[in-house]
Amino acid sequence: MGGLFYLPIGANAVLLGAFLVVAAWEWSALVGWSSLIARLCYTVLVVTLSICIWRWNETAEIFTFIYRGAVTWWCLCTILVILAQRRRLGSLILIANNATAGIIVLLSAWSAIVWLLFNDRTLLFAVFMLVWVADGAAFFVGRRWGRRRLAPNVSPGKSWEGVLGAIGFGAISGVLISYTIVLSDKARIAFVVICVGTICISIVGDLFESMLKRNRGVKDSGQILPGHGGVLDRIDGLVAAAPIFVAGIHSWVQNL
Repeated sequence: MGGLFYLPIGANAVLLGAFLVVAAWEWSALVGWSSLIARLCYTVLVVTLSICIWRWNETAEIFTFIYRGAVTWWCLCTILVILAQRRRLGSLILIANNATAGIIVLLSAWSAIVWLLFNDRTLLFAVFMLVWVADGAAFFVGRRWGRRRLAPNVSPGKSWEGVLGAIGFGAISGVLISYTIVLSDKARIAFVVICVGTICISIVGDLFESMLKRNRGVKDSGQILPGHGGVLDRIDGLVAAAPIFVAGIHSWVQNL
């Protein structure tokens, strides 16, 4: 967080981009690739595309295309998670469990982070905080009061009570964050709504990765973080939340 506010934009790109590189490497294994060369080529492809996004994110219509595509993608993923919970997913898992899906997920999140880095680092910090608060609240509320399982066929540890805790504490965080930004009354309401939507999608992102891991029969996306699994295990909610947050800020809040 210190680097986020005090390092130059280029240094932040390297710092945050390192997570992108490892996540791409882990995704190549998550879809079933075992060839070292194939996984390296995939990672290099993601890095190359991320550099292109860094250079042209706001100088072309690619940014609008990416965030609109991300909204569509995560709506589709919500449907896939619901089908997985009802055990009706079947071959539709191939829509998500492939290399192209990884490019969509990782690069749309990267595009959102780049946009926030260039436009308002406070908002980048805000989206991090929303995901962290939601994760923490879901864990502690679910552990204390969780009774009804959210999606036991996808991720047995999550509960509806935990979801309500995440949304409640996330909404409070959204209200507090909104008062650190210069916004009109209408824009402030819209911002809080976007924060709640961002939290909901972060939960979908978490369930989505759990769905992929269950399909592959693995517990973690990697072992780079001892005791915590892989990078994807840590950022699964963030990669879903970031583009939705930016889409709402760019297309709604900024116009009020």
